Amino acid sequence: MIGSINAPIAGATDHFVLKEDGKYSFNTNGDVLIGTMSFQMTADEFDVSWFKLVPSAEYNPTSGIKISVTTTKRYEAQSTFRFTDEVASKEASLSNLVVSTGTIDTDNPDNSTYKEYPLTPTFDKDTLTYEIKLLEYLENMDITATTLDGKATLKIKVPKRDENGNLVYQADGTAIEYEEKEMLDKTPFNVILNKLGEPDTILTIISTAEDGKTKKEYQLTIKRPYATIKGKAILADFDDEGKVQDILDVYGVELNNRVDINLYKPNLAEWESIPDIYQIIYPDPFTYEKLENVAKETSISSKNDGTFEIHIIPGEYDVQITRLGYLDYIYSDVELNEGDVIEMGEIRLTAGDINRDGTISQEDINQVKQVMDMLNDNVDFLENYNPSQIGVVAQEDLNYAKQNQDKNLTIVYFNSNHS
Repeated sequence: MIGSINAPIAGATDHFVLKEDGKYSFNTNGDVLIGTMSFQMTADEFDVSWFKLVPSAEYNPTSGIKISVTTTKRYEAQSTFRFTDEVASKEASLSNLVVSTGTIDTDNPDNSTYKEYPLTPTFDKDTLTYEIKLLEYLENMDITATTLDGKATLKIKVPKRDENGNLVYQADGTAIEYEEKEMLDKTPFNVILNKLGEPDTILTIISTAEDGKTKKEYQLTIKRPYATIKGKAILADFDDEGKVQDILDVYGVELNNRVDINLYKPNLAEWESIPDIYQIIYPDPFTYEKLENVAKETSISSKNDGTFEIHIIPGEYDVQITRLGYLDYIYSDVELNEGDVIEMGEIRLTAGDINRDGTISQEDINQVKQVMDMLNDNVDFLENYNPSQIGVVAQEDLNYAKQNQDKNLTIVYFNSNHS
């Protein structure tokens, strides 16, 4: 019989440990293949009884030998072989966890929007609970998990949502349902955040080691501090005598009080060239063209009855209540702290700003006359022309501009005592 046997291992692994005396010990809790031998027989019969592990003064082996005599074509020419440790890894730790938004443009770095958000506490593979306090108006973020040994598999548990993207609650109506999704190592996973005013976004990253049994769960809570503003917009309409009338009685049209509420960081009042309620005149005229170049912090629409409730990141804002065909109402310097609930009350917008310049003048009257009787299915029709909401530019729209001539948009310096 001639044959070959693989040589001793060349270095330590998780299971082969190099001891201080320069020798190796092997440790495992399960069955493992650590070596193979192959033989070419010179006789038809093969006696396996003499194969055994023999204890010595240095070694006391407890493993066994299994020999198959039915396998053919297994002979290999004599050479050096290496023992192979095939035990599955039990390492389930992450080496990093990153929360980010945006993208990296490697060709034009100036166009990159990538941003990372610090975890509290700083990431450590043995720390399993983290938190982020988010003070930005974001709808989603990327979560990137990196496994320590590259062999673990990942899943992420996220809030469950319906087909419209709304949170799904359990039968009690308060506890959020969660679902597990596959997650790839070192690959961003995009997560939809719970909205301001909703419960914290809680994410669980589940790392399962190669052995399929060992697991680690890292929990990340994204908190969104907020304050609340409430109010109701009212769109007034007038007849020829300056009296409030009901459009529904005359045209069968119910006035829709929906408005848009926009939040800005700049102080819009400083652009005003007309006196505000404190008779202060500012040098740089307010124009809507300028406003178009100012980024909104956030924007929502009220309900059709004009009521609104906005959840806002704490800070200082100018709040614009606006609808086409009406003069804007601006609350300046609204300072909001976490947990504040501010009631703005009823906000009455004045109709007739047809050309959208912040004041009702002869120009608005002239513009209504130029488009009189235009239907809302006309390609040139603008919502500005028809504050009466009748669906056709009518006498009521002209009455608005005449009745409210020389009125300007309203700027109110807000304080916490306002109601």
